Amino acid sequence: ESEALIEGLLQNGRLTFDQLVGRTISKVPEGTIRPAREEIRMNFNRLVYARYVERCPKAEPHFDPREDEERTSARRRVPKTAEEVLSLEQKVVNTATLSDPERFSEIPYSMEDASKANDCPHNAVAGAKRKHGAFEVDEELNSTIAENEVLWRVNFEKFIFCLKKKFCADRKKPKLKVGTHPIWESFFEANLTDRDTNSVTSSMNGILEKLGQKEGCAAMTVDQIKIVLADLQCTTSTSSEDRDAFTFDLRKMVEACRNEEIESLVKKKYGQEAFTIFRLLVTQGCAVETDQIIDTTILDKQIVHSTLYKLW
Repeated sequence: ESEALIEGLLQNGRLTFDQLVGRTISKVPEGTIRPAREEIRMNFNRLVYARYVERCPKAEPHFDPREDEERTSARRRVPKTAEEVLSLEQKVVNTATLSDPERFSEIPYSMEDASKANDCPHNAVAGAKRKHGAFEVDEELNSTIAENEVLWRVNFEKFIFCLKKKFCADRKKPKLKVGTHPIWESFFEANLTDRDTNSVTSSMNGILEKLGQKEGCAAMTVDQIKIVLADLQCTTSTSSEDRDAFTFDLRKMVEACRNEEIESLVKKKYGQEAFTIFRLLVTQGCAVETDQIIDTTILDKQIVHSTLYKLW
């Protein structure tokens, strides 16, 4: 059911929940039981809660350039070392952008659907709780608006982050020591927060929980895991709340893999000397004098000059 919902959003770009329900039901083959609307809503809310689906930005954001000019002139009176200058288009985009609680706000359950959801505790989604008293009318109104008027789309940041994690995990596996594969996999599987798509942060409790689900790994101690994580270049978290958490920078891994790909292309096209020079420049990460390249690589001066010319 979730696959059908994601497929609908990928094919159409953005849809209301009401349109998604109609599309999902129309795709069910004849002779099979059609899913109820509340069942589709539960699956949809799961996707929103997991951040695979998000609300679209505001269609008609209110932005007054005159008010913005007044705020900007007021800020100029306060001395600052540096202030980011945004274009008018970027200011409008920022105005249209929703906050995280708004982007991933699930569809509220109406009174009838909430009672049905309570009858099926295994289908309950975090945050989808029935409200009582005076809030029931507001909740039903919000549910109607969210179903018929709010546009939804796929959150590509989440999918790209998942692909980036999978790429980095698979790329490093062949270079790992024997017995460290389960810890490396558990570290990535235990990652829950996606606020920073450039790093993976997992708590020790989460890693232990995932390791316990793997065959022959339940007996691993915390000290053993910490040694392996240190070898894998995972750093301890500096946050006071997550002192037992470890972080791995995906950007370093992606950059290293990119450099390896480019270096292999240079070697294939221009030879070993070009590969050696290119590797030196990549490692240094800055401009290097020709004489220094000759001294470091111990290559003939004429070869270095001709190779640099080819690479240039």
